[in-house]
Amino acid sequence: MKQLLQPLRWALPALLLTGFGANAQALNYGVAGATNTAGTFTDLGATGTAIATANNDDDNSAAQAIGFSFAFNGASFTQFVLSTNGFIKLGATAPSATNLFLCNVTGCTTVDPVTSTNAADVNLVMPFNFDLEPGTGPTEYRVATTGTAPNRVCTVQWKNVRDKSDATPANTQYSNFSFQAKLYEGSNNIEFVYGTATASAATAVSRFPIVGIKGSGAAAGQTVLGSKTTGAAPWTATTFITGNYTGSTHNFRNASLPDAGRTYRFAPTVLANNDAAVTAVYTLGKVSSAYGSPHVVRAVISNPGAVAFTNKVVTLAVTGTTTFTNTQTIATLAPGATTTVTFTGYPVVGTTGTNTVTVTVPADDVATNNSQTATQLVTAGDMSYIDGTTYVGGAGIGAANAVLAVRYTAATAGALNTVTTNFNAAVAAATYQVVVYDASGAGGTPGAILYTSATRPRPAAGGDDVVSIPSVAIPAGNFFVGIKAITATNLAVSYQTEVPLRGGVFLYTTTGGTTWIDVNTTTLNSRLAVNVTLGAPSACPPLTSLTATGVSNTGATLNFAAGASATSYTITLTPQGGVPATQQATASPVTLSSLTPGTRYNVSVVANCGAGQTSAPTTVTFTTTGGGSGVSFGGVCGLALPIPDNAGGVPGSVS
Repeated sequence: MKQLLQPLRWALPALLLTGFGANAQALNYGVAGATNTAGTFTDLGATGTAIATANNDDDNSAAQAIGFSFAFNGASFTQFVLSTNGFIKLGATAPSATNLFLCNVTGCTTVDPVTSTNAADVNLVMPFNFDLEPGTGPTEYRVATTGTAPNRVCTVQWKNVRDKSDATPANTQYSNFSFQAKLYEGSNNIEFVYGTATASAATAVSRFPIVGIKGSGAAAGQTVLGSKTTGAAPWTATTFITGNYTGSTHNFRNASLPDAGRTYRFAPTVLANNDAAVTAVYTLGKVSSAYGSPHVVRAVISNPGAVAFTNKVVTLAVTGTTTFTNTQTIATLAPGATTTVTFTGYPVVGTTGTNTVTVTVPADDVATNNSQTATQLVTAGDMSYIDGTTYVGGAGIGAANAVLAVRYTAATAGALNTVTTNFNAAVAAATYQVVVYDASGAGGTPGAILYTSATRPRPAAGGDDVVSIPSVAIPAGNFFVGIKAITATNLAVSYQTEVPLRGGVFLYTTTGGTTWIDVNTTTLNSRLAVNVTLGAPSACPPLTSLTATGVSNTGATLNFAAGASATSYTITLTPQGGVPATQQATASPVTLSSLTPGTRYNVSVVANCGAGQTSAPTTVTFTTTGGGSGVSFGGVCGLALPIPDNAGGVPGSVS
């Protein structure tokens, strides 16, 4: 099966993310109003007007008249632009490109219309968006507006087209195909009506068009997409989703043709007057009674109704190991608006057990959206945002030194002892580091580095990777744990989907930490599977921020932040393949001399405290100059964190 949406890789170039509208107008269509039914396909013949394009392969028409005013995505449209690739864009302006379709082969260059954040790629009606070319009959595009006001119908037709081959031998599945998009005046219904396709003689393989409608983004509430999990499935099996494709597009192949008149209908949502909705609950999947208590829950409340509501009471109820209730009141909320409610923090009880966290609003005209529930494991020292062990996919950037970071809050000071990251599925060999930051960066983003682990291999087959941390002191407040890619291979950190994604918690950088981007400002909704374990602070904590500077042929300077309670430091210097040597120091900086040119050194520094206590070691690695290798900082401490959302599997794979 073709795996799409929240991808195995993120693909997060900064330019792609610029200007994404996080607060887009809600599309006035939903899954509940989408139906798959039998119908009748009637060729337009000579009715209406032929639509001219410069060619039949990757082109957009001039603006065409609908013939009446059509309401879609909070606006009214009287024109559309046709793409030869099986869709129309409502309005008078063309989409961002002529090659707007999902790439179906490795290495092709196209623009995915669903995940595109370009301002031109909005208000799309896509009956069969694919890389199309002329079929076996005369190819034509046509529009006809029929009927009388206020019940006219605008029919847009693609006649005698086929899916373009992208392989040798040719893998075109339909040698000839005709279909229509219909816009209905008054009701503002949309229909996709399909003629009978002619099967090609090519080997049957799955291909992946986009079928559905898009408002202003790829998130839930901005699309209604037809999903058919395998190409061999009949067209009667198509179901509908909102958001980007979670498992498969509308797969097709020549072994399964649409029945004549197969119709997908999209009816706009009729808004209720009184409707408050619990859209998301922001809590922890694992909460620490020792370091995460009191725990604060937040909830996103929206008004999908037709009128404003006032004095709406929102209730938090925690049951299980912990019992707690709190209410907050929303003074007023306009139609289409959203707000976040913060509840009073509750004391977490015990060290094992399960809490059920439920947020509700009072009964209203729509009962299906009045409550949301999350499951929360109570632990002594673990904290994680993940609820359960089921993941949507893997997230990453695919750039060397890029970091994905997750924010945690310690209610009381402690020590970070373990970081456990779950990696999704197998990827090419990759290495990474765990980097711990305080929250002193701009706007509370990752700031000073408290610790950097040794470089370690990502688990080849995926799964949990447990990294022991030498008791890094964590003060009360926010801190960040980063997963840093050493090479350009995508790490595919497992994630769950959270819509809307909470802000200020999941961030990434491709600039070494000089600039951090909040993932919730992108098209992605990825809650990362990074678990931390805190414990009691060490009586002799390790030093932090260890770096090697001024590296020359025969020397270097060590710099570090003093460990609390330390009275002296033991430095162990080990040349690659050589014998370790130790020296003592009482403070930073420490000068190293008489080193061998062109040699890689591993330096370990242990803090010595009173009563014979010593800290866990902190290490850094560097290479002296003079041997052609230059400086290479790859050690443990003190070293200074996607897609369009579309690359989950290998395009062109066979289901």
